[in-house]
Amino acid sequence: MEDFAYAFNNSAIGNVMGNGMSGCDQSTVESLAEDPTDSPFAADECLKVRKYWCFLLSSIFTFLAGLFIVLLWRAFAFICCRKEPDLGPNDPKQKEQKASRNKQEFEGTFMTEAKDWAGELISGQTTTGRILVVLVFILSIASLIIYFVDASSEEVERCQKWSNNITQQIDLAFNIFFMVYFFIRFIAASDKLWFMLEMYSFVDYFTIPPSFVSIYLDRTWIGLRFLRALRLMTVPDILQYLNVLKTSSSIRLAQLVSIFISVWLTAAGIIHLLENSGDPLDFDNAHRLSYWTCVYFLIVTMSTVGYGDVYCETVLGRTFLVFFLLVGLAIFASCIPEIIDLIGTRAKYGGTLKNEKGRRHIVVCG
Repeated sequence: MEDFAYAFNNSAIGNVMGNGMSGCDQSTVESLAEDPTDSPFAADECLKVRKYWCFLLSSIFTFLAGLFIVLLWRAFAFICCRKEPDLGPNDPKQKEQKASRNKQEFEGTFMTEAKDWAGELISGQTTTGRILVVLVFILSIASLIIYFVDASSEEVERCQKWSNNITQQIDLAFNIFFMVYFFIRFIAASDKLWFMLEMYSFVDYFTIPPSFVSIYLDRTWIGLRFLRALRLMTVPDILQYLNVLKTSSSIRLAQLVSIFISVWLTAAGIIHLLENSGDPLDFDNAHRLSYWTCVYFLIVTMSTVGYGDVYCETVLGRTFLVFFLLVGLAIFASCIPEIIDLIGTRAKYGGTLKNEKGRRHIVVCG
């Protein structure tokens, strides 16, 4: 298939050059000759074989491999760290038992110190921890913006050399940082198994490995990078670390707004992926929608307005929308009234006095 595409591109280039370049300048012909895979002919031929499953399998394999290692370590610790019966003072194996216990105590002390160090980094209680938490949030938003740029087009899978893809190169640098932060969080976790099942861990599973797969395949898949929007839920915590939010009402307001926006943007990303990909058995029924059209569609749907100008055409898109409406309507119906209530209410004696000329006022003290 690749030989056919290469021969087809060479013949196309020869025809263009033989016909006086037929509206194509010399620079375009030279670029096609240098790298035939960047031509529209080769791109169409390349996309006849979808490889989105490679990106998905990399994420699933990473999760299962990590889960297997944690369970294996637990089994090993259970078998090897069982308390042995104390031996008598004259037993020749007493020295070996004592040496083994000293070694276990040393390893336990080292792991405890590493865990405490990692816990301080991610807690936000120290200056270094605050800087790291804020940096993670900023880079998460930057990675989300890169996703917005890539999702502005209607293509979810594109054949393009990684060396020519600026956005993927920047996103890979961010993901390397997120991978280091993932291991720091793993060290700090008290329960490693529960950590592997956390929401933010799944965000890393489905965003970090695919960025490395794109280097090997020389193609990009928009994938589940929209999951970075879930990091917006950490905004209230970060604002508390920075002493921006001090009252319970302001913290609650920030939590509601961040949850609503996170769910909204994430669901829009799912609709964008499903509709533009098409159903797996028939990719020809793809429904071309931009990401921001999906954002508009979801807010209209969640508010139960439903103009009908945008709708889902794929089976997967419609199925997801049915289940999402159960969650989305509940969030919309609960969050929006509470947000309005928090904005409209004011603490007793709160606010500022606006002095109007010609009117007297009384100041109550005590």
